[in-house]
Amino acid sequence: MTLRRIAPAALLAVVLIVPATFADDRHETENFIVSAPNKQLARQFGEYAERYRIEKAREWLGEEMPRWSKPCPLVVEINPRRTGGATTFTFSPRGGVQSQDMKIFGEARQLLDSVLPHEITHTVLAHHFGTPVPRWADEGGSVLSENDKERLEHDIKCREFLNASRGIPLRHLFPMKNYPSDTIVLYAQGFSVSNYLIDLGGAGLKGRRKFLEFLETGMARDGRNWDAAVAKHYSFANVDDLQEKWIESLRTPPVARGKAADDLRKAVATSDPGRRAATIADVRSTASLGIPQLEQPVVNAIRAAAPSYEADKQSPRASEWKSGTPAGRDPAATAVPRLLAPEIPSK
Repeated sequence: MTLRRIAPAALLAVVLIVPATFADDRHETENFIVSAPNKQLARQFGEYAERYRIEKAREWLGEEMPRWSKPCPLVVEINPRRTGGATTFTFSPRGGVQSQDMKIFGEARQLLDSVLPHEITHTVLAHHFGTPVPRWADEGGSVLSENDKERLEHDIKCREFLNASRGIPLRHLFPMKNYPSDTIVLYAQGFSVSNYLIDLGGAGLKGRRKFLEFLETGMARDGRNWDAAVAKHYSFANVDDLQEKWIESLRTPPVARGKAADDLRKAVATSDPGRRAATIADVRSTASLGIPQLEQPVVNAIRAAAPSYEADKQSPRASEWKSGTPAGRDPAATAVPRLLAPEIPSK
């Protein structure tokens, strides 16, 4: 059971009825200075931030991070109409994080359950590497910290994007330093590829450590050493070989776990078989998340929570990637069967 599921019910109930407002009170912990609408909220988010900082460091590194030289400012805005977050890092030219600050906004339960652990994961990765992390891996790895429903959402959407020819070929995805115009694809695909490689590496801490080693190798040569990285750490011939194997793995339907599985199971049990596909709409009923800010060149890196899939319905559908060569349509990753209905495990 993860920390985000053990909030005292009474305390959380109080949090949920706080109206939308900007931070106006503070609480300081060992590693965070939290600004929130009131002292009670500031204290609660400070406690959760410290717990996630320990939990995510252990999950990725096998040990806790040392105390930061100065606390990270964390601004909490309770706003039921929009949800998201961003963490800004300033990196030293010699390597290492010089400063950082974090802002999260939205409905309290979603902030505690998904947005806050997502942003805390960015800090673990940033301090581990001491330099901006490849966009796809930074966001994909952070989505792994979100709740069951959000991970299932990304799993399903990745397949949909590939089927709609919106996927980003891995040769273009891996070296990206900025968000593409079709930002939401980077989140879903980054999560899918990260999850695939971590499972391939042994899952759990073993798989994540191997994934970090893979990223370190790939980030060499100005972030263009990915063929050598996949060969060294996963024994693929090259990035194209990895892409083929990853696509093949997506032919297995996504699996709903935890609360997401419970919700789907209940919906299917009370409806006819045709309702199964319709329940996917229920899975997608997540709060609207803010569009990420773009990374500033080299020194200042902005990390942000995933944009909403509802907002994606109005977003442009980019089908090409320009990387200094004449513009042209890059074929998306090979289309796969349309796997929309997640497998619902039986009790």
